[in-house]
Amino acid sequence: MSDSAFPLVEVSGPPGERGRQYGRQAGERIAAGVKLYQDVFATRGMTWNQAMQLATEFAPQMGGYDPDMLAEMQGVAQGAEQPLEVIVILNARTELTFWKDRNLPPDMISAVGLQEDCTSVLALPSATREGRLLHAQNWDWNPACADTSVVLKIHSNDGPDIMTFVEAGQLARHGMNSSGIALTANGLQCELDGGHIGVPNPLIRRRILQARTLAEALDTVLNADITYSHALTISHSDGEAFCIETTPQSRFWLEAESGIMVHANHFKSSAALAKHNDIGLQRCPESLYRDARARRHMQGLVDLDTIKSALADNWGSPDAVLRSPKLREGGTVSATVASEIMDAASGKMWLAPRPYLGIEYTEYSL
Repeated sequence: MSDSAFPLVEVSGPPGERGRQYGRQAGERIAAGVKLYQDVFATRGMTWNQAMQLATEFAPQMGGYDPDMLAEMQGVAQGAEQPLEVIVILNARTELTFWKDRNLPPDMISAVGLQEDCTSVLALPSATREGRLLHAQNWDWNPACADTSVVLKIHSNDGPDIMTFVEAGQLARHGMNSSGIALTANGLQCELDGGHIGVPNPLIRRRILQARTLAEALDTVLNADITYSHALTISHSDGEAFCIETTPQSRFWLEAESGIMVHANHFKSSAALAKHNDIGLQRCPESLYRDARARRHMQGLVDLDTIKSALADNWGSPDAVLRSPKLREGGTVSATVASEIMDAASGKMWLAPRPYLGIEYTEYSL
């Protein structure tokens, strides 16, 4: 593993013990994440004290959703020598970052430059050269997150083992499990987002990755109390995949076309477009061509090189599939933090940090 690769954190045991192992191993990156979000929240008009107070309201919701997850977060806090509220903030950072947006008029919401951009691509076995499902994504966010993220490998006593790429302190982001489930997520935004205390997305994603079957994974999304809009692409290595576009009110689903599925940061379901105001697209209009260009790369029989080519597309830079750092309104910076490719059937994940500086993948094995 190269010096620039994301650290691997391995944990096992009951929830509290897993958390303490996680916190001890990732403590420095958790502390760096705290500093990062203190700065991010300040650009959004929220003090750290306000965030800590909101965390006390989110924590009971998390515990009600899954007591084991709250116990694990308490363990992370102990291991990292941080207050529990800090770990809650890291897991609810999307909800807190955009907390005040719902009180703004639409033109002011779209004028604020901050947005979590991502481009995901997926090929079913029928569309790949080796007959294996490939599931991948560029994660675009604050480039400093390349120094606050880890690969978390969870050895479970009562479910599938999990490997998830996360901001240190979070329970899940993107990843896969030993039952063949893989997950990526793309930020969306509609008029219903902001100001809602419920179950933050990392906990829902963790439950997806704890699922033994695709049905369990889909049920997690379809029946969750969604706090903020996202598109969740969920696959099974046997050759099934769905993208669920979520809002705090509704769920919409998409299937692969000719074995290929691509998603950026705008609603694609016609039902969603008829029902909601796509504020996310107003913030990042380049989502339209990121989606289109990634899809055009996925022609013919797909292999790892095809996926890498799609994720490396830099047309329209800095607003490209592979985003180079760009200063946005409000003083925030956005870039591709990492490129990620997963082959859940073989238990392999490849990650390239800061690919705009040169793409170097490191392999991780589940």
